[in-house]
Amino acid sequence: MFERANEYSLAFLLSKYLRMYVSKLEIENYRNFKEFSIDLKPLTQIMGENNIGKSNLLDSLGLIFSQEVSFFKRRTLEISDFNYDSIIALKKEIIDTSIVADKISYPTIKIKATLTDFDEKQEAVVTEWTSNDEFTEATLTYSFAPISSFNSVEEIELQRKFLKEYEEEIGSDAYMKIPESEILNLLNFPISKYHYRIYGGNQNETLANTYHLNQLKFELLDALRDAKTELSASRNSGLLFRVLNANEETDYQDLKKQLVGLQKAIEDNKAISGIKTRISEQLDKISLSTENSNNIVDLIFALPNVDDLLRKLSLIYNDNPIKIERNGTGRNNLLFISLMLSFIEDPKRLQSTYFRIVGLEEPEAHLHANLQNHLAQNLETLIKNGDGKYRKDIQLIITSHSNHITTKIDFENTVVLHYKENKVQPHYILEGFGNTAEEKKQISYLKKYLDSENINLFYSRKVVLVEGISEKLLFPVFYKIHTKETIEQSSCAVINVNGLAFKNFLGIIKNGFHSKCLVLTDRDTGTASENRGEALREVYKSVPEIEVKITTLSTFEKDLIAANSTEKGKAILCSVIKIVRPIAGKALVEGIAENPIDIESFFALIEGYKSEFALQLALHINNDNIGFKIPEYITEGIDTIHPPKPILNASS
Repeated sequence: MFERANEYSLAFLLSKYLRMYVSKLEIENYRNFKEFSIDLKPLTQIMGENNIGKSNLLDSLGLIFSQEVSFFKRRTLEISDFNYDSIIALKKEIIDTSIVADKISYPTIKIKATLTDFDEKQEAVVTEWTSNDEFTEATLTYSFAPISSFNSVEEIELQRKFLKEYEEEIGSDAYMKIPESEILNLLNFPISKYHYRIYGGNQNETLANTYHLNQLKFELLDALRDAKTELSASRNSGLLFRVLNANEETDYQDLKKQLVGLQKAIEDNKAISGIKTRISEQLDKISLSTENSNNIVDLIFALPNVDDLLRKLSLIYNDNPIKIERNGTGRNNLLFISLMLSFIEDPKRLQSTYFRIVGLEEPEAHLHANLQNHLAQNLETLIKNGDGKYRKDIQLIITSHSNHITTKIDFENTVVLHYKENKVQPHYILEGFGNTAEEKKQISYLKKYLDSENINLFYSRKVVLVEGISEKLLFPVFYKIHTKETIEQSSCAVINVNGLAFKNFLGIIKNGFHSKCLVLTDRDTGTASENRGEALREVYKSVPEIEVKITTLSTFEKDLIAANSTEKGKAILCSVIKIVRPIAGKALVEGIAENPIDIESFFALIEGYKSEFALQLALHINNDNIGFKIPEYITEGIDTIHPPKPILNASS
């Protein structure tokens, strides 16, 4: 008994420091997520390229937690909400008559959220949904599946019969010529036989109690928010009306006192009296008077309900206030964000909840860079109390494409969605780094140098790490010459690591992010760093995603000169050196005459002007690259991240 009391006391003390949040989200067959699982934090920033699933992830949370009417309607899903591959896989099994019908399963959409770190009050809400033996976790699952009476075997046999009759109708030869994709389109998907359920815990037959479910809410500021509409209280579903209506009606009762006497004023108004008289005169002409009625009309003023008063309100802004319709979209976006945050900020108001998830999608919309920076630096404070500690009733999930915002949120809380093996995978930027002195140093470096430019690697499917500005300027040009595509078309990011910082960025790749990474480094012959390239290659040879390519000569520039010491390449280099070094360059070119370029002499002239030389060379070969040769180690490297397409012969 004493031990149990001690356990309870400890749990009570711990609950004072806990804050409930969704610690894990698992998604199956929903939109672009076939099988997906992500760990979340009280504050989570989600990055990734377009169409990677950031909005879908937020929507999946809404299917469980949102109390909005729009989400209630969305819970009954459409065929387009199913993962495309799962639908295609089902249909391929149906047309494959070698598969017995009762071995084919129709896909189910499942979204499972694991809640943890709940305090005593929150535990009272989630206790029926606990899912582990220690009662420290609770789960809620949204399921969209066929109804229990659905006969899948009968449906499959019906579809197969339909195809067989169609084949007989048009003939086997004509049927065999129809592409498989068109045959699959002929098959029906029985979406009308599906329904949704939300259940708690690991026993899927136990539906979640609606009353308790209503205590957990989800607020979404989506990327396509209509700020103008939401900032007016004229609609019940508008955000401003919801904020105003969150208080007790008695809080606004004093407003009605201002309307006393208005009926008398209406009766005394000459314009209104004239209108009433004219209506009565016209009514006399077209209606009959009886002993029980006459044609006299009046106008009566009914005291409005509080709702009616609130609908007449809208926000204005600034010292010289104007209607929101006249505001710029950026200002209205800030107003909208502020309004939403004010709605969730006061946990003591009438309609407060035990827990609320806030999804903030693309907060940068319509904001210039300075405002984005300012907003990002203050986002974390939105879920903290005055003492700087995290609140227990709010979880904030941010998605963004803004380099200004993403670099201001702590990378400990930043997860990147990326494709790996054709599946969407999550990867926290600092995942996999340990606590050794060396790893802590790497983390510090990344927090400093993953700036608004280098952060682009997390929006790309390929990354190229180069030593300096010369390679950074010229590699995109070489890539386009060799592949006939721009680096943007290939979703490739080029990162300048400023000399010797490869391992800091490669730590991210090694720990699980990205599918392909190319490192271009100098051999540095005759220097203290001479063996660095080979050592780098040795360290990462077991990581299939990383390819290290090293210059043949000591530096990138020398390989470049060697590859173009004659013919058209020579002419281009000579033109560039005369621009970069007008006097010395002209003398060098005249001295070369018809001979090949001397590598050391040429390099001596550009050694102190590498970036300017690279810029002028990029401009030249952008205009005319015919005959210019790319160093072999670079073309080999490009082929590892962008394999050349096979050449088909005429007989293929």
